[in-house]
Amino acid sequence: MGARALAAAMLMLSFSGCSLAPRVPEPEDVVWMDQAFEYDAALVNVSAATLFALDDSLVHSLRSTPAATEGGPSGRRAYLLRLLFGSDMKAFAYAGGHSTVAAETWRNQRGDCLSLSVLSVALARMLNLQAELQEVPVPASFDRRGNVDFLNAHVNVLLRNDQSLHLSDPWLAAGAVVIDFEPTIGSRRLGTSLSDSAVLARFLNNVASERLAQRNHRAAYAHYKAAIIAEPTYSASYNNLAQLYLIAGNPDGAEALLRHALSLNAANDLALDSLYRLLLSQDRAAEAHVYEQRLLERRHRDPYYWLGLGLERLRQAQYTEAVEALERAQGLTNGFGEVHRNLAIAYWHSGQPHKARDQLALLDALDPGDAGTMQLRRKFNQTAYTPQPR
Repeated sequence: MGARALAAAMLMLSFSGCSLAPRVPEPEDVVWMDQAFEYDAALVNVSAATLFALDDSLVHSLRSTPAATEGGPSGRRAYLLRLLFGSDMKAFAYAGGHSTVAAETWRNQRGDCLSLSVLSVALARMLNLQAELQEVPVPASFDRRGNVDFLNAHVNVLLRNDQSLHLSDPWLAAGAVVIDFEPTIGSRRLGTSLSDSAVLARFLNNVASERLAQRNHRAAYAHYKAAIIAEPTYSASYNNLAQLYLIAGNPDGAEALLRHALSLNAANDLALDSLYRLLLSQDRAAEAHVYEQRLLERRHRDPYYWLGLGLERLRQAQYTEAVEALERAQGLTNGFGEVHRNLAIAYWHSGQPHKARDQLALLDALDPGDAGTMQLRRKFNQTAYTPQPR
């Protein structure tokens, strides 16, 4: 398969108005295609400051509301949660596929996980709370739009307590709260804290990928370039820009970008897969084999890969295969409730109710009194096991 034919195949991208902030020097090791894409920096009108900015009317309302300005951190934290979720916990809706700045997200009352997390941090800062946006590992999931597959990364917000939080501790310190708008895939563990420039890079990368799906290659290029300039160490932007270079018929440039992405993050599975396919399309089988093996080794050691595979097998009612995948995830993890919960379900449907109940006991030890565990136990107790047809 030639480079142009490869570009026409399904792409896989990593998916997480004012003047720009002062420009950061462009990375010297990127060969840009400004002329080919008619580059215009003015196509990008979001900076870190405007990303987190709130409407003046909302700022005025917060400053004049006693609950937002008076009392201790716990009271202001409760007020923040009421702002975001309302009394019925349904105030804001999750809407994937489009990232928006904080002010627009507030006006829309909906957004994807990045948009809602940015808004949460912006509001927390107005309330003088210690909040940071963090990236958390989750099982791989893809969202297809046209001829583009989006790998969904995940972010949420950590509200620190008044005392220092030891980042070496994988569990949350007492009093710390995670705000997560997709709790079914969120993590209760600490993630990777993101600076404002790192958040901006992810936002611009998302917008660029939206433009690419819309076949607006000029705007996509401008936003990918802005993402790289905002945070030169964010590897996903290089991988995604490489897909655009392939569309433009520049496989050498794409290869350089993919290799750079891997130099920044050797665990970038999309870059590994893209480079493997690119080398294979150029009949460089021996080189391609090296990256194929790296990808297989990565997956072999990645609990989130096995968890994601187990969840997919559960959805397909392939319970024996789900058990195998989830047991692999369990062997690579410690204290992952989502692994034990789904393994209990897989055991139950595969005819191993005693092992299912063993998993519930592990969940009880991890989180005594958890409502989800109690509900699952009631379901097992009320439903006589019936072997599934094979």
